[in-house]
Amino acid sequence: MSKPYRLDLKKIERSLHKVQKEFERINSRLEVRRDPLEDVIIENMLLGYRYIDRLLQRRVTLLHRKSLHHILELNHIVLCGQDPCVRKEFDVHIAATTERFYSQEQCNIGHLARWYHAHRDKSAWKRAAGIYILHLSQPQLFFEGNHRTGALIMSHILASDGKPPFVLRVDNAEAYFNPSTVAKLTRKSVVTNLWKLPKIRKNFARFLKEQAQAKYLIAPR
Repeated sequence: MSKPYRLDLKKIERSLHKVQKEFERINSRLEVRRDPLEDVIIENMLLGYRYIDRLLQRRVTLLHRKSLHHILELNHIVLCGQDPCVRKEFDVHIAATTERFYSQEQCNIGHLARWYHAHRDKSAWKRAAGIYILHLSQPQLFFEGNHRTGALIMSHILASDGKPPFVLRVDNAEAYFNPSTVAKLTRKSVVTNLWKLPKIRKNFARFLKEQAQAKYLIAPR
């Protein structure tokens, strides 16, 4: 069996720091302005990519029923990091997030897993986009950190299939955030599930494929 793909964590880190440095300019061009990219956000995203890299090495299938807890952990990481002392300060939030993750009526992890397995014959670009848009539209899977957690989930889906992970860059930030905002403002319903959300997913899958850069992925030797 060949070795799994790996993430080039150093190049991912450089890209995120470049975005952070340019974020005020990027933010000024967005349809809806976002909060600044503080150091802790970048640090926790890098922890998230490291976690994804470890899952890739272990050949974990993220949307498998026995692996769904890893998605919950990714949200904890992007919001709270991995320091046990910091995690303890967020005990109430973590408990509420866990309850929402498994039990929220209109969007819990079971909904995402069923969608994913129903579309497992689609390309990695379409599966990644589909999970991201389903995750992000209202009601969202998590209370907070849905964009960041979604970017990590997409990265795992793509890299597991030998495609470059999604990494925020100066040149793709605007094209990433604007449709993400549209998805975030769209409520799941019979009408949107049949018409609006599929259209958003299709366009976002195209975006993922067009902006992909192989430098963020290390092929097995």
